[in-house]
Amino acid sequence: MKALGLTRRELLRTAAAAGLAGALPARAFAEPAAAGDWSPGAPLPWRNWSGLQRCVPAQRLGPASEAELCAALRSGSGVVRPAGAGHSFGALVPTSDTLLFLDGLAGVRGVDPAALTAEVWAGTRLGLLGPELHSRGQAMPNLPDIDQQTLGGALATSTHGTGAKLGSIASTARALALATPGGELVECDAQRNAEVFHAACTSVGALGVVTRATLANRAAFRLVERSRFVRLDDLLAGIDAARDANPHFEFYAFPHADVALEITTVESDEIPAASGPDDPEALYLLRTLFRITRVLPGGDRLYSAFLAAQPASARAGWSHEVLAHSRTVRFNEMEYTVPAARGPDCLRAVLETIRARDLDVCFPIECRYVRADDVWLSMFHQRDGFSISIHQFAELDWRPYFGAIEPIFWQHDGRPHWGKLHSLDAARLAELYPRFDDFQRVRRALDPQRRMTNAYLSQILGP
Repeated sequence: MKALGLTRRELLRTAAAAGLAGALPARAFAEPAAAGDWSPGAPLPWRNWSGLQRCVPAQRLGPASEAELCAALRSGSGVVRPAGAGHSFGALVPTSDTLLFLDGLAGVRGVDPAALTAEVWAGTRLGLLGPELHSRGQAMPNLPDIDQQTLGGALATSTHGTGAKLGSIASTARALALATPGGELVECDAQRNAEVFHAACTSVGALGVVTRATLANRAAFRLVERSRFVRLDDLLAGIDAARDANPHFEFYAFPHADVALEITTVESDEIPAASGPDDPEALYLLRTLFRITRVLPGGDRLYSAFLAAQPASARAGWSHEVLAHSRTVRFNEMEYTVPAARGPDCLRAVLETIRARDLDVCFPIECRYVRADDVWLSMFHQRDGFSISIHQFAELDWRPYFGAIEPIFWQHDGRPHWGKLHSLDAARLAELYPRFDDFQRVRRALDPQRRMTNAYLSQILGP
C-alpha cells in the first residue's frame, strides 16, 4: 500500500518493536472469501466491485460499433443501463432489463499531435489508456486514485484526481458523441449542440450512452511522488502552502490518530531510491493493529505512534504510472466535495464526530483538492473543491459510520460524488446545482420515456 506509505513488512517491524507481533493472527491481512451467488444454467448476475450493488438483467448487450449500439437502442424496450467497469458504489447500474457494456468500443480512435487532443472510445479503461496515449507522446493532465474505470463511467460521475489547478476528467472533454435512447448519434461540443454537451459531460448515464470523447491532453510527463507521516495539526496549519507548491497534493487523515499521511507529487525526471512495491493488502494488517491498540491503555497514542514510525517513501515514473494506485482491498465509499476554503474545518468536524461517538473505524480518510469547472452536474461546478472520502471495508456495515458523518457534509455545503454512496434525493440535489433544471430540460428532450432511468436515478434525478 505504498500510496498510504505502508507495507506489511514495515508494519510488522513496528509491531515487533512494541512487543505486539505475537498478538497478530497469521492471516490478519487476508481478504474474507466471497460466497458464490450463481449456479450454472441460471441467469448471469451482475455485481459492482465492492459487491454492494447487484442485479440479474434479462439481457446483456456488448455492441461492437456505434451503429450496432444505436440499432439496439432503437429496437429495445425496458430500462437500459450502461455498466462501465462497475466501480461506482451507488446503485447507478442495477436493472432487471438490459445492461450495456462498451468493451467493444475501446481504444484511441485518433490523435491531434499539434492540438494535443485524442479521441477515445468510451469503453476504454483508464489504466489501459495511459500507456496507449504515452505511445503517441500524450498524457491525460490528471488521473484518479484508481484507474480501472472506463472513460465513459469516469465522465458520467465526474471522477477526479487531486490538484488545486487541475479539474475533473469531465472538464478535459472537448467533444462527445452521444447515442440517445431513441437510437440517434449526436455529435456535440461547446459550439455544436452545446446544451447537450454541457449536460452529457457528467450525466450518470441518464441522457443516453456516450460512445467517445475528445480529450484535451498534454505532452507526456514524468512525476515523483513522496509520502510521509506528519502531525495532522501541522499539516492543516500549512495546508495552503503545501497545496499551492505541489501540482498534485493530497493527504490521508486517520480516525483515532493525530497523524496524517501527506502525499506530494511534482513533475521531475529524478529517480529516487525505490521503497518497495505497492502492498494494498497492508490495510488488513493496519486494521488488526488498530483493533489491538483499541483495547490497550493509551491505545490511540500507541496507534498514532505506529503510524508515525513508518518510513517516508517515494516512487517515480511517467504520469500514468504514478498517479493511480493498486486497490485490491474492497470497500464501500462516500465522498462529498465542499468549497475549498471550508475543507479543513469540515475534516476537523468529521474527526471530532468519530472520536465523540467512539466510532470503530480505522480506514484512512482521503482529502483532495480539485479546480472549479463549468460542467453542469460536476461536483466542482463554479467552485474550487475539497473532496473528503470516507471508506468502510466491504464486509462491514457502512451505514452507521456514513450515517453519522453525512450530515456534517451537508452543514458545509457539500455535494456528493455521483458514483458514491449518499442519501440525497432530487429535491435536495437541485438546491446544490445551479444548472440542475437545465439538465432536466435536456433529459426530457433526449429521454422522454425515461428508458435510461432505473429506481436509483428516479431518486437522485426524479422520475
